[in-house]
Amino acid sequence: MNNFSRDGSRIAWAALVAGVVGVLAIRAAWGAQVEIGTGIAHASTNGNGTWYQEGFAHTLDLTQPAFEAGLTGRITPHMAWHVDAVSLGRYASNSLDVLPDANYSPTSPTHCNGPCNPLANFIGSGRVYGVQALLSRHTAGAWRFGVEGGPFLYHETWRLDVPNWYAPDGTHYDIKTYGSQWAWGAVVGATVTHGAWSVALRYYTDGKGFSGHVGNWPPLWSGQTVVMVGYRFGGAL
Repeated sequence: MNNFSRDGSRIAWAALVAGVVGVLAIRAAWGAQVEIGTGIAHASTNGNGTWYQEGFAHTLDLTQPAFEAGLTGRITPHMAWHVDAVSLGRYASNSLDVLPDANYSPTSPTHCNGPCNPLANFIGSGRVYGVQALLSRHTAGAWRFGVEGGPFLYHETWRLDVPNWYAPDGTHYDIKTYGSQWAWGAVVGATVTHGAWSVALRYYTDGKGFSGHVGNWPPLWSGQTVVMVGYRFGGAL
């Protein structure tokens, strides 16, 4: 593991510890309720040509389990706040791609501009987790319908291996690269709540490009659509 990876792990653990301490402090001060959730996340890709090419063989792993745990509290009878740690899963790709990018054509019969260069195997994977701070507004009654949104401070990683990259002169390269960073995104969603149970449909924006790399290259995904089933200890707000 390189220093960059170790530093990222230390920061992640420090953030987790700080988050737990902060959650306990908020709960004690504000009388908040604990909430947990589990669901399914499906990632949107950054498009044809970013870590896969539609014209050549590829597999994409874009659907993963999602989890959240945190605190919530009432602001008014129709408004509430939520602060949650969220895991959105691990996403992966395995593709054959023509190099350089200028040689790829999504419209030509051969999928190449001119003769096709040798295909390279791109193998990538990465994770997303973070902390969301949401404000929600909902209707009254036994069944409550609402909307929610807020910032998402997330950590993302992306590891890429290309074991058979051949330069135009025939030189073989075994490429390995890794990116890890914290960044700001956003969350928007809609909810249905009955008693202590809730169902939320959310969209998370993340997948920002990694600085320090050519073109600030991004991970495979640009965001996730998530269906989350939640439970609030202590009943309805």
